[in-house]
Amino acid sequence: MTRLRFQLKESEADYRAAASRIDDARVVEEDADALITDEAGLIPEGVPTLLLGDTDANAFPALPWRFTPQAQSIRASLDDGQLGTPGLLRLHHWHPGAITMDTQIAAIDLALWLFDATPNATHNATSAGNRLFHLGFPDGGMAMIDFSRIPAEGEGYHSLSLIGSRGAAYADDHRDRNLIFTGGAANAELPGCKNAFIQPMLEDFLASVIAGKTPENANNDYLAAQKIVEEAGDTPGP
Repeated sequence: MTRLRFQLKESEADYRAAASRIDDARVVEEDADALITDEAGLIPEGVPTLLLGDTDANAFPALPWRFTPQAQSIRASLDDGQLGTPGLLRLHHWHPGAITMDTQIAAIDLALWLFDATPNATHNATSAGNRLFHLGFPDGGMAMIDFSRIPAEGEGYHSLSLIGSRGAAYADDHRDRNLIFTGGAANAELPGCKNAFIQPMLEDFLASVIAGKTPENANNDYLAAQKIVEEAGDTPGP
């Protein structure tokens, strides 16, 4: 089988390293079968494209939070019936700096993806440095998602808990830390999986290209999350 040729306009070393580990694909500089870019203006006609950090009707949107190891594991447990029907999702994200549109869309999309449904009730609240979303789903499930940029300094913190009708799943930066002993006091550090979403995201995109899928469904998912964020208005200031 001929390996899928794709062009990677995203220049970060992490993307190229992830691409090198995909067996059925190879990175080329021209004559590509597919394109991965963060610039909407670079989308050529007729070439399947994964667009990072934006959306375009002619491109597949990047939905990075779906492809983290934690999210992939929880979704697999839902698909296998181990957790039953999702009932309550609690997602907290503290990140010093701006609460960006991309971050909010990624988090909302993760909730919609885990529930595999569109909410029929939404509520949001904003205060200085904080934003809260409450999503209600047709079967009675709900998601509570909050973002914080306070305190303004630090490495950030992320936690996710999902309670289903048959079980629960939990992912938390505090619990997932590793003790590091290098002399003196021990340090608790997060495992180096910050960019672990990249390879699964690329593999999913390339599988869609091979299967001949169009970006319509993925764009509808992105736009559903984007609409919820846009209805909340401007992001909170410092």
